[in-house]
Amino acid sequence: MKKKYEGLFCCPSSDGNFASAIEDLSVDELESFKAELITRDLDEHCHKGRINAVAKEIRRRGSGSTEMVAVVKLKEELQEADRLYLDGKPYDLDRIDNEVSFFQAQAGESLLEIGKRLILVKLHEDHGKFLAFLEKQNMGARSAQYAMLAAKRFSNTKSISYLGTTKMVALSVLDDDSVQTLEEGGKIAGVTADDIEKMSVRELKDTLRKEREKRKKEKKAQEEAISKKEEKLNEMEQKLRYQEPPTKEQLAAAELEPLKKKLFEHLLEAQFHLDEAVNVAAAAQKVEGATFPQLQEWAKAHYEQLAPIGDLFEELDQALNNCGPDKKE
Repeated sequence: MKKKYEGLFCCPSSDGNFASAIEDLSVDELESFKAELITRDLDEHCHKGRINAVAKEIRRRGSGSTEMVAVVKLKEELQEADRLYLDGKPYDLDRIDNEVSFFQAQAGESLLEIGKRLILVKLHEDHGKFLAFLEKQNMGARSAQYAMLAAKRFSNTKSISYLGTTKMVALSVLDDDSVQTLEEGGKIAGVTADDIEKMSVRELKDTLRKEREKRKKEKKAQEEAISKKEEKLNEMEQKLRYQEPPTKEQLAAAELEPLKKKLFEHLLEAQFHLDEAVNVAAAAQKVEGATFPQLQEWAKAHYEQLAPIGDLFEELDQALNNCGPDKKE
């Protein structure tokens, strides 16, 4: 049987391949190699360098060096991993990258399918049987909730359902309108579905967290504005309460104030949604590969919805211009 070090007798010790090769030999093989080198050196007188290199390697192995043990262990783990998981193929990072993306998509589809079936079980069975079913499937309640929520949110999507389970779980906090925006190529929190696919899970969670904080601040600002209006209304009510008898103008002012509050709330909400619509239209213009005719066709599909908005604005403008005392007696 040919020995692993057979070809090293003619390899100079200064050659990097020699050093690499003896690192792969076991201690017993190194001892055997060293003995043969010494025997041959008696006749050939040309193995001193090899003998010293092998002896040094043996001393390193016997030194108990933590670093050396770690290196040997890493090599053994790498060789074992290659044997178990490469299926006889050479290691290729690009190929593995494609394979991981494929299996992530499969995992995302599996999460949706599991979620659909859990919804059916939960609706058809009582709570106790549902919990027993989860236990039988060795599934925690939180995992089941994530799967059902993902099924409700993303079953009718194409781009999001291929992002993998972890990203889908992170995106499950979005409302239906935001999910639809992503699916149509728009942006949520400044990113598209394609951007999310390239992001790490940590980056995605950070982006969503910042967006939630931003919307929370916007909502707080709206609530504070409404609260100030309510305070003014309360102040006026207090003043009117102690004025007897109230004049017609005072009564009219008290009646107009809640109407003014309601008008303010509706205008503020309309402004917010129109701003979001502008962002969606801007996102459509940036879709990679979209042609001008495609964008024209996409925009025309929404023109019919713009017409009544324009008419409503004119009606509102006219109504505000025509505001005056009621002519009825």
